[in-house]
Amino acid sequence: MSDNETKDRPAADPAAPYGSANNPSEYDVYNRLAKDEPYFIIRGGDPLSDALVELHAYIGAGQSGAAHDTLERILALTSQKPPRPVGSPKYRETFKISVSMERYRETHGRSH
Repeated sequence: MSDNETKDRPAADPAAPYGSANNPSEYDVYNRLAKDEPYFIIRGGDPLSDALVELHAYIGAGQSGAAHDTLERILALTSQKPPRPVGSPKYRETFKISVSMERYRETHGRSH
């Protein structure tokens, strides 16, 4: 199988939450990732998951006002207690993935 081919995936279960492994979104790319393409998954149980995905959507759509409002909401949620302390290995790993994504994009271009 080439890096661009889709791996086999069971039929979607419409009763499962949209965007889940059992009911992937229309634009789900997990099974189309190149073997060397870095990725980052935000899980539904993450306390900031919905707001982070919403922020990504607003920024991508060029809706700066809505993006700003969502970012303000995220900052308010994290102002008292960050979800993950700076010394956390997961925190450091996130930045390593970010650097990998930047390098990948520099050598492979945008994926869409």
